[in-house]
Amino acid sequence: MAKILVADDAPAVLEVLEDTLSLDGHEVVRAMTGGEALRRFQEARPQLVVLDIMMPDMDGLVVLDSIRRLDDQIPVILITGLDGELLAKKVEHYSSVFFFQKGSGLDRFVDLVNRTLAVPGQAGS
Repeated sequence: MAKILVADDAPAVLEVLEDTLSLDGHEVVRAMTGGEALRRFQEARPQLVVLDIMMPDMDGLVVLDSIRRLDDQIPVILITGLDGELLAKKVEHYSSVFFFQKGSGLDRFVDLVNRTLAVPGQAGS
């Protein structure tokens, strides 16, 4: 289906997301830091990026900003346990940014991924 970059600093979360997306037929490229996510983004050219907000070397918003300088259209899903409304205001100037609240369930996550990829004009549609 689609090549998806997943960046999260928690190995268990990264593994669960990779397994879940792989079972749904997607190819997953993993990254555990913001810097690694940027390198993998440039190497792999994924069709969707899934970013944890809180990472040790650079947070997801800094990574998002860097990705947008390289590709201003690729869809990005920000995974967070923080207040989604506050984050939405911080990224409202970007197109194709979606939010997933941690703990909302893997079925909802897969649904969001597939709906995001299906948006007309998005990569992978």
